[in-house]
Amino acid sequence: MTSKPVRIVLGLVATAGLVVGCQPAEKESAGAAAPTATAVPSPTVDVAANSKQVCDASLDMVKKHYVAMADDAIAAIDKPVSAKEQGAKVRGHYTALLQDLKTAAPTAVDPQVRTALETLAVGVEKHLAGPKATEVEAPDLDPSLKALDTVCGR
Repeated sequence: MTSKPVRIVLGLVATAGLVVGCQPAEKESAGAAAPTATAVPSPTVDVAANSKQVCDASLDMVKKHYVAMADDAIAAIDKPVSAKEQGAKVRGHYTALLQDLKTAAPTAVDPQVRTALETLAVGVEKHLAGPKATEVEAPDLDPSLKALDTVCGR
């Protein structure tokens, strides 16, 4: 039987795999896409550059929070903490992730990137409001994490 901290670490490694994804895919381009009537980018903003910058920063930020949770779980193997303390740490990481997502979303010029960040933020918010808010494993966030990876070309 696998101990709970080891299961948590294994779960985080799997989740981090979703966040990290594979190397950025080369996007096929037949030239610049025509802007839609609802999303006309500013002529002074390079949408592709902004998307890359926001995606890279956001994916690094998500990874940072999941790695911190994994580090906490690994540390608990050698120096156990109470379930209450561990739960408070997990809740703190998800709360910080939520704040980072809310800060990053408005900086995205591309509406798809912004929507992916906002959707993940809503998912984290729901996770924090749910009965498993103090648990590291959050399979309910997997679809939102995959959507962010996809929009960011990973």
